[in-house]
Amino acid sequence: MNRLKSTVIAMGLSAVLVTSLTGTSFANTIVHEKIKEEIISSGVTYKNILRFTQSGWLNLNAVYINLNDHNTELDVLTSSNGVSTKETLSTMAKREDNLVAAINGDFFYMLNPDSPLGAIVKDGKMISSPITVHNYATFFIDNYGQAFADYWTHKISASTSSGVNIPIASINKYTDEYQYIMLIDKNWGTHSPGFNGNLQAMVEVVVIDGVVTEIRQNQPSIPIPENGYILLASKGKSQWAQADQLLSSVNIGDRIEIHTDVNPSLENIKLAMGGGTTLVKDGQIANFTQTVSGAAQRTAIGITRDRSQIIFVTIDGRHSSYTGVDGKQLAQYLIELGSYEAILMDGGGSTTMVKRDQGAFNSKVVNHLSEGSERRITNGIAVISKAPVESLRGINVESDDTNSFVGVSRQIAVKAYDKNYNPIHVDPSQVRFSIKSGEGTFNGMNFTPTKSGRTVVGVEYLGATAELTIDVLGEISHMKITPETAQLNYGQSRSFNVVAVDTDGYSAKVPAKDILWKDLQGLGSFKDGVYTAGSKSGLTKLQATIGNHVAEVNVAIGSNSAVINGFEALNVGFLLYPQSVTGNISLDSNAKEGKYSLKLEYDFTQTDETRAAYIAFDGNTKITSPANSLGVWAYATEPSTNWIRAKVKDASGAEHVIDLKKNIDWTDWKYLTGNLPANLVYPVTVERLYVVETDSAQKGKGQILFDGLEAIYGINTPSNIPSATVIKDKYNRPYEVQGEQLFVYGGIQFKNYTLLDRIVGNKISSVINSNHVASLFTGSVDARLSNGIQKQIISAKSGYGSYEQGNSLIIQLDTLNDGLRKTNFDQWPWLQNLLRSTNKKNVFVVMNKAIYGNGGFTDKLEADLLMETFAELAKAGKQVFVLYEGQNLAVDIINGVRYISTGCYNNSTSNNPQAAFKYIEFNMNNNEVTYQIKPLFE
Repeated sequence: MNRLKSTVIAMGLSAVLVTSLTGTSFANTIVHEKIKEEIISSGVTYKNILRFTQSGWLNLNAVYINLNDHNTELDVLTSSNGVSTKETLSTMAKREDNLVAAINGDFFYMLNPDSPLGAIVKDGKMISSPITVHNYATFFIDNYGQAFADYWTHKISASTSSGVNIPIASINKYTDEYQYIMLIDKNWGTHSPGFNGNLQAMVEVVVIDGVVTEIRQNQPSIPIPENGYILLASKGKSQWAQADQLLSSVNIGDRIEIHTDVNPSLENIKLAMGGGTTLVKDGQIANFTQTVSGAAQRTAIGITRDRSQIIFVTIDGRHSSYTGVDGKQLAQYLIELGSYEAILMDGGGSTTMVKRDQGAFNSKVVNHLSEGSERRITNGIAVISKAPVESLRGINVESDDTNSFVGVSRQIAVKAYDKNYNPIHVDPSQVRFSIKSGEGTFNGMNFTPTKSGRTVVGVEYLGATAELTIDVLGEISHMKITPETAQLNYGQSRSFNVVAVDTDGYSAKVPAKDILWKDLQGLGSFKDGVYTAGSKSGLTKLQATIGNHVAEVNVAIGSNSAVINGFEALNVGFLLYPQSVTGNISLDSNAKEGKYSLKLEYDFTQTDETRAAYIAFDGNTKITSPANSLGVWAYATEPSTNWIRAKVKDASGAEHVIDLKKNIDWTDWKYLTGNLPANLVYPVTVERLYVVETDSAQKGKGQILFDGLEAIYGINTPSNIPSATVIKDKYNRPYEVQGEQLFVYGGIQFKNYTLLDRIVGNKISSVINSNHVASLFTGSVDARLSNGIQKQIISAKSGYGSYEQGNSLIIQLDTLNDGLRKTNFDQWPWLQNLLRSTNKKNVFVVMNKAIYGNGGFTDKLEADLLMETFAELAKAGKQVFVLYEGQNLAVDIINGVRYISTGCYNNSTSNNPQAAFKYIEFNMNNNEVTYQIKPLFE
């Protein structure tokens, strides 16, 4: 065997194995960076930085706000029901006119009721008092429009005309069990807390226009006066304080004056919001007053040196690609963005940024949400545009896909904005299209190309112009439908995504209106490209046709189920939460199955708390054997934001909440399902079926009918699943002129070195030594095989390197740890430098694992980047082949690149040797490369 050498070996193959680059550190190397920047309002600029380094991916969103711009102002966002409740940032943002961008704000107590940790000040008025400890800073803007981040001190008290001095612990901020005196006003919510069983005493002093009008002891909740406030305290269970006794000494008719001693003075504060530690001070990383350790998603506010500009910043984390940052890393990025001072805001699952795009009317979430959806928070900070609408400045045009095919339409969206970057409604009748290059036709806002090649569409609207480039691909090879199969319950709807693919693996979305859909068994119907199952079970094929190309997807409709409660008798109980919720259950003759259904009536209008109305089963509603899901028919008379849930308890005593439907978004009967956890211990008892409302802003009453509660044991599995269409590769053919040949095989290790192993090993050695200049293995090679190979061996083992053979470059990459970065980051800058400098026409990449799919890179963004890197090579005219070890021998073509799975070695004696042992042979004749899949034993 010839070992890898850094010299030119006799056969003409030069090889350099790289395990490290002496004297070179790539630790801070940026191997990929994409920066997007746009003005989204007068004085407001948005920037997104996507960066890939040894630390992983940085996804940073920043909004720069010029405080000197008279058309721009900041505002505090809180729940519509006050600071004692939470809402998502998007919900808060929707209530604001001309909102440009917003971020989540302060930390908050995870208690009931909720409240912010720090201060909220707006126009000199204290909405919520500062935090009582001094290691949390406050972000604020003074009346001169300058921004600061600093630590506040404060003292709040009240004095009465009868000489009583009252220390106030907080304004609109919860104190544990109300054991310290709080002041609440309409910024808190609609009602006072009132007395409840968790408290030993509760005193509420009602003050209207500065005069005590009522002193309530252990009384129910009351509305908070519009022109006043309530001082309150309880003894609490632990009796830490006797604040309730102090309030009891106040008399009806006393005049009360509130004293707020805050440094800096509230008189000079236009807006303030509490935060965490300062991160940056005087342009340097600050001494943190909190521990900000560990990689996580973060929110922060930066302030420029002249204090005239602030920067909203979010950094993503808790993601397979975005790892997040700690406090010092966050501070360093803030300095890089231009911050001279900065403060930490709440992060983790609270981290949220919304913004409107240039020319868009509505804002949207732009950061990755670590919990999959927005967390409800107590407050946020928004930038609002006050700019008047002026004349048109420009337009933006876009399409959902920049690729297309002849006959496949693209819808063109046009957004317009004025001189102050206010969005302007576009009148489609005034939009004018032209073709700068290429050919096609227009129908309204849709363009259909009639010739392949690069097409440039010109767009003009009231004098403003823009262009849209569309790559019209060549002949369609085949179409792909996702999902490949579907399982639907009765009445359930779903859409299917259709993509057309050309012979080089380039693809384009096909809009629903360009597809002729057909249900071959007639078990459902299509409307606007959405398929809805009927009420009959069975198997069907859905057929999509465009031109003379057809693709099919198998769909199963129906389920194997068992009714566990048909609601034919009123044999269930009824529960409500909390006590202020009212409702009723009864049998109803409007039934989906049988004679009766169960009517659940509820009234959620009397409280802001989470509310629920429960159907309580008697313990006999059981699922006796393992099931996939729970199903029930539900009849709604009107939509609402209520959720429908069930609660089950398994034989081990573990309880689980099952989501059947989030939001009632239908009327009439609808079949609802919720997945059951796989680890349940059977039998399982269904304890509750209920309606719940978690949003304090949603107060309503309603009714819903339930029928046919079922355990679903599995939906019929579709048969005859269409096999994936494989592109007929123009390079996969016999060669015409024999050139230099490469032998390609998967990794091969012999366990017991059986007779079959020896036969296979000898055959591989013989084939390589006789006909090939080198061998490429996508895994490690057993020494008992490699010792018999006399030609160069390139195997996907530990380490990485490059090799040249004629007009071909062979690259070995190490992906043993599920990616390049995690295995050895130095591969990335080395690979980029190599690809930039090579003049070779053919590029072969040998890897031990796939880039995409099951078993591929765990960092999907890194996988995408590597595939984009190879696609750029193909676009530049190089022939690129990526070889990796997969379960089966297969070829896939994606964006001009051949991804070839070499299969795995299997020495089972039951296999047909001609079918089991195959290799790939590449023939390189000058610039022409062809390959064949050949049996090892012919």
